[in-house]
Amino acid sequence: MDVLSNRNITHWSVGITTAPRTEPTLNQTIDSLRKAGWDQLQIYAEPGVEIPADSQNLLIVPRTERLGAFPNWYLALTEMLLRDPKAEAYLLCQDDVLIAENTRAYLERRLWPAAEIGVVSIYCPSHYQQNSTPDFIREDRGWRSWGALAYIFSNPSARLLLSDVTVLNHRGFGPAEGLKQIDAVVGLWCERQQLPYFVHSPSLVQHIGETSTIYPTASVAGHRKANHFLEHIQ
Repeated sequence: MDVLSNRNITHWSVGITTAPRTEPTLNQTIDSLRKAGWDQLQIYAEPGVEIPADSQNLLIVPRTERLGAFPNWYLALTEMLLRDPKAEAYLLCQDDVLIAENTRAYLERRLWPAAEIGVVSIYCPSHYQQNSTPDFIREDRGWRSWGALAYIFSNPSARLLLSDVTVLNHRGFGPAEGLKQIDAVVGLWCERQQLPYFVHSPSLVQHIGETSTIYPTASVAGHRKANHFLEHIQ
């Protein structure tokens, strides 16, 4: 049997947004993504980020000025779509995550959980529903959505999100000058568009950043960490 015959998607675009940290974790994230099955990665780096010495199969996109979390994320997804407009799935991660080994092969069999989706988060924070059997759960929380560590958009959903005026206006009119709250923006967009916000549980991603580039006093504990992380998925 053709090994691709049981896969729903095969064409990916994968990116990482990164900013300077007192304890850098970018190399760990890159290594983890490779073990999860993705070799071709795009790095969207804020000024001051130390670029990995092993840059094989890495597209490095350095920012010339500090943009902030939401602007860098929005531009990264835009660039991913424009560089590869026919990708079936866009995975955009933060730079402080570990991904379960074999995640790519697993997702290629399991995506998509619905005919139309807003977003799929493969990170499941500790206060969300916890499954014992791996599956997608629907968590429509609007502005109260939590955890933009690893979002996957289908091709149609990426286009809809990026062309949404309210999403774009977050930068000019949102709280904290529109520099933060990626998860809230995405969750509210799903709610307005009546598209499902899916989370995979148990989590396929663990948050490892001991310090936050967005919230200086935050630690990787409580809601900011997965309660049940699968280190490997079949």
